[in-house]
Amino acid sequence: MRAPVSPAQWNRLIDRLFDLAAPYLAVRGDMDHARVSHQYARLLLRREGGDPKVVEPAVILHDVGWSALEPDQIRAAYGVRPSGEEANRLNRTHEVAGAVIAGEILESIDYDRSLTEAIVTIIERHDSGDDPAGLEEKLVKDADRLWRFSKIGLWQELEKQGGIGPREYHDFVGARIETWFYTPTAADLAREEWARRAVEIARRGALT
Repeated sequence: MRAPVSPAQWNRLIDRLFDLAAPYLAVRGDMDHARVSHQYARLLLRREGGDPKVVEPAVILHDVGWSALEPDQIRAAYGVRPSGEEANRLNRTHEVAGAVIAGEILESIDYDRSLTEAIVTIIERHDSGDDPAGLEEKLVKDADRLWRFSKIGLWQELEKQGGIGPREYHDFVGARIETWFYTPTAADLAREEWARRAVEIARRGALT
């Protein structure tokens, strides 16, 4: 199947990908993460360029691989504090499994094979790859990380990770703005969102 050319066709395909990804994303409660990251990806595409036929499916499907892990393994691999060889191994497992699952999903809708190859390559290294091969991979990584700065994302991450307060988490992500992002647009968005979250955290603190 060639990628749809009209906006309406493309949006229908995106909706279908979300539907197909939903059972896998449900394992870690990642649907909001996928949707918010996808919104950021579209904004980055408008400002930075890149191929939406690669970036958008990759962002939607990038975390389907967590479904291959047990809940205790997800907890061991995920968050601010997990580190070490076991955490890295489990995180790598979700990338590799995610690439396989994403390939199967895209094959099930007969998506363009050359685009599928690019998508699964990005998914297989979306966390561990430190040297993005091209703009599309940069945009996926940036959209993924921007989630942590969003209003929904910051508070959901606190609930998922546990044992860390909002100010500590806010400081954690803020300290990484200059090193996490590959595009100027993403770094600017992160700074803007980080400032908004600081106001929200201060307000919540004043009410407690």
